Amino acid sequence: MYKIERLLVALDLTEMDELLIKYTSHLAEFLKSEKVYFIHVAKDLELSEDLKKNYPDLMAPNDESIADSINKMVEKAWETDYECEKVIEIKEGDPSDQILKWVNIKDVDMMVLGRKRKLKGGGIIPQKVAKVAHTSLMMVPEDFEFKLNKVVVPIDFSKHSKLAVEEALAVTKEKNIGLTLLHVYRVPSGYHKTGKDYDEFATIMKGHAKTDFNDFIKKNDFPQDTDCQYVLDEDDSPADKIFEFASDQGADMIIMGSKGRTGLASILLGSVAEKVVVYDSEIPLMIVKEKGENMGFLKALLKL
Repeated sequence: MYKIERLLVALDLTEMDELLIKYTSHLAEFLKSEKVYFIHVAKDLELSEDLKKNYPDLMAPNDESIADSINKMVEKAWETDYECEKVIEIKEGDPSDQILKWVNIKDVDMMVLGRKRKLKGGGIIPQKVAKVAHTSLMMVPEDFEFKLNKVVVPIDFSKHSKLAVEEALAVTKEKNIGLTLLHVYRVPSGYHKTGKDYDEFATIMKGHAKTDFNDFIKKNDFPQDTDCQYVLDEDDSPADKIFEFASDQGADMIIMGSKGRTGLASILLGSVAEKVVVYDSEIPLMIVKEKGENMGFLKALLKL
């Protein structure tokens, strides 16, 4: 696990910004982060020549005026007394591309993005950023106020699950926060060739999952009393199962590892994590990535 010292908050000058700033003020205190970057990317800060000619008194919003507006918003919406360095950056261009570049330049440990449902404004595209970013990601629903009493961590016993569990243990340790691990298992399509029916093989798969969990705990030296629940995925909809379980548990956060792959596919989150990112949920989602894992591809992609 690496310490999350630098946060980056993506702002799009909509109502979502105030909520993200409030949430981040608590998140930064909780994680003991040292620096928070507030970044807004404008597609174009210049007026066209025709507009300048026809309306000579019209002023385009410049980066100084936008930065001043954001600074006032940060001062107003930062809810905690936690002191850390706050930096405001105004960029121009494609929002997703510029933010990915800035993440690399400033060695950001975690991005904080809004998950919009009803509010207006496009801003950056979380799916695109989540796929290629080499850093962790925090997605905050538009109507969620910071609280942290219960955390759910979906696991598949991989090294990326290990990262997620490590982060969750660090977050919950000595803070009286409930932690439940979740393994979603399924019955393989060829089960009928074994001579057993679906329910029988589901029991077998659950037994194997419990064995894998015990090995996972021992191998990574996690607490032996760590709770893990098992949910059968009967319709190949793991994202549904994850959020339904988290909702039933009253979870305030889902922490999930990003599953890496080899070659070009390594830019992807993994099929389950990708579905979770785009899921319409009211629960904040933290995607934990091994820092720098996708850096080679990201540099080529962005021509850094």
